[in-house]
Amino acid sequence: MIDQIIDGEYKVLSLIGKGGFGVVYKCEEINLGRIVAIKMLNPQIAGEKELQRFLGEGRNLASLNHPNVVQIYRLGTYANQPYIVMEYLEGRTLRNLLRDGRPPIGQGLEIMRQVATGLAVVHARGIVHRDLSSNNIMILESGVVKILDLGLSKDVQTLSTMSVESFLAGTIPYISPEQIEGLSVTSPADIFSVGVMLYEIVTGRNPFEAEHFMSVLYNIAHREAVPVATLVPDVPPPLARLVEQCMEKRPEDRPASAQDVAAALANIIEAGRLSGVDSTVLTIAAPSGPARSVPNPYLNRVMIKRREGFFGRKQEIKRIYARLNATPPGSVSIVGDRKIGKSSLMNYIYMRKNREEYLDQPEKTVMVFLDLQEQHRITLESFIRTMIGMADYELRGRLQVADCAISLDGIKDLVQRLERAGYRLGILLDEFEAITRNSNFELEFFSFLRYLANHYDVAYLTSSARDLQVLCHTREISDSPFFNIFSTLRLGGFKEEEAEELIRIPSERMGVPLATYREEILDMAGLFPFFIQIACCHAIETIEEGTARDKPDFGEVRRRFFEEAKLHYRYVWEGLDDDERSAMLRVAKGKPIPDSLRHVVEELSRRYYVVQEGEKPRLFASTFDEFVKRTASEGRRPSFLMRLRGGGAK
Repeated sequence: MIDQIIDGEYKVLSLIGKGGFGVVYKCEEINLGRIVAIKMLNPQIAGEKELQRFLGEGRNLASLNHPNVVQIYRLGTYANQPYIVMEYLEGRTLRNLLRDGRPPIGQGLEIMRQVATGLAVVHARGIVHRDLSSNNIMILESGVVKILDLGLSKDVQTLSTMSVESFLAGTIPYISPEQIEGLSVTSPADIFSVGVMLYEIVTGRNPFEAEHFMSVLYNIAHREAVPVATLVPDVPPPLARLVEQCMEKRPEDRPASAQDVAAALANIIEAGRLSGVDSTVLTIAAPSGPARSVPNPYLNRVMIKRREGFFGRKQEIKRIYARLNATPPGSVSIVGDRKIGKSSLMNYIYMRKNREEYLDQPEKTVMVFLDLQEQHRITLESFIRTMIGMADYELRGRLQVADCAISLDGIKDLVQRLERAGYRLGILLDEFEAITRNSNFELEFFSFLRYLANHYDVAYLTSSARDLQVLCHTREISDSPFFNIFSTLRLGGFKEEEAEELIRIPSERMGVPLATYREEILDMAGLFPFFIQIACCHAIETIEEGTARDKPDFGEVRRRFFEEAKLHYRYVWEGLDDDERSAMLRVAKGKPIPDSLRHVVEELSRRYYVVQEGEKPRLFASTFDEFVKRTASEGRRPSFLMRLRGGGAK
């Protein structure tokens, strides 16, 4: 395109940048002798809905002239590509500014005051930006702030936009809860984005940060951000209130308009000038509590997200990567009970540093991780959109896949493009029963997945609580040959040396070593990593609470452990059938196991609930033994949890 003339009026001088939506060029408007920027849209990526909105909003915005909104001069079509001509700007994006550290509070608030002022004018035209982020706020050398990418606003409900790559990398941390939920998107959605950017300016961090974009979405929709004043104690109270009001989950609880936000910021800026704090960078709070190297490392009760916090599973890790390295790559089904660590293992396999260590060609392996724990009614369309978006994000511009159709044929097209470019594809599906039990996914879908694995370098890594065939919503699907492509990896308790590492290493890092108390902890928790964490957590807490920091109060540790663990124990107990409960109770009471229950005890041993020690089996932990005996003595009345599952007295 360089040196070409667009519509006889614009000479292309240089390429400014590329994105999923198309390309941006620096051009000379020949008749006026001025420099402009032209965005050429790719209609195949944009789609008819986005193009129509682009044209409609573009015409409206072309008549808008405001110092805080990029000026649009013209819309047109050249070589069947819609384009937009706008003023050429030189400056820094807010994202780049924040990468250098938090600005003085006065400067940061003035930037956002101008953003809110520009938004108020845009909203007055009935237009919602929908994609406001720190990457499309431009700060000129003069200090004037411009809102970019108007007329290119996106429909985030579908998680597939003109620029999937930039959407995943830049937009997600700023979108509103209603966009995630697929509800009506109005001007309060942009105010939520303003609140997120204000939070970043004040604290230096995103309020909903997480390792995976699906986790970010969950945090935005369901979790409250850490209060600004907790991280920055000297933040002016009116500013803290404004930030948190802008980020309210419900649109109606946010400020009524962008103009109200601009006015509030103007008042805060003026108060800062009067008090002399406008030129300072607010101080981040030091960690509270007694000084120590790290906080209690055993508090986590969800998926382990950091590499240094993951312990054990060395053989399982090698086995999974060996199958991914095979030619063709092999698929693995991870099967294990609740809280056994399936999600943490999946996440560890997905981590880029681990791929670089274990994979033969990490640079030629694309991994797509779909966390399905909160997606039990996901549609086929949403599954495909998310998968294409994640693949595009993984590739980071090395190969264009964002324009693949939202259909099974589109997934096939994606796989074929990867194959031609020499890539392998690993698809990680955490809690895959959300798909196999979902009536939105019929036999054709599973047959298609098998076809991909049979004809291309595609492998699946799934996790589920039971064998996949017993978790299908129809018999026809459970009989599908798709499930024959998997080797099954059953997760149980740790090996003793892995359990010892989990007890020893994190506690030593903290400076409260627990290795001396290995026997007491394993007696209480067995070899289940989740229960080991609970026991270690309470051991450390009793040490910190005591007058001497040399020994846990194991009477108190055991009491606290049982209070926390018994809910999980009950979940296990109520998931057992009558034969399994009878076998467990016999083991707990030391009674002989009849021949009719020996196979049941063997199965419970395979799941690590029963430990075989010579001729006499025992339950995996003394606390579980105590729970089984107590529960049996309480009678067979089903709990509320069991009644919810549809169970009852026999």
